[in-house]
Amino acid sequence: MGEFILFLVIFVGIMAVSALVFGGWFLVMIARGIGAFLGVRVLGGNNGNNRYPIAQGNGPGVRRPSGSVQTGPIVGQRTCAYELCKAPNDATARFCRRCGRQLAAPARVQVSRAAVW
Repeated sequence: MGEFILFLVIFVGIMAVSALVFGGWFLVMIARGIGAFLGVRVLGGNNGNNRYPIAQGNGPGVRRPSGSVQTGPIVGQRTCAYELCKAPNDATARFCRRCGRQLAAPARVQVSRAAVW
């Protein structure tokens, strides 16, 4: 009988901790949703902004969550030319992933090769 009571106490304790963790997460998600709807940054939300923006121009760069600084476009990506979009796209993409506009064709560069002896 004592083993059953111990099992019951442990089971109820685990369920209570799980309910508290889930309840806290649920309340934070509701607060973020309401904040996003109202246009207010709530509890560290990013309001839909690009998490890893590409640095524009010759400025100091963009600090990423890892602590590194992005100082130029990511290799293998190009940005949309539309002034209001500027979304990063894959180098092989034909259309912008955010606004759907056709991307300019990549420039062809003439490369001369030299023999190496």
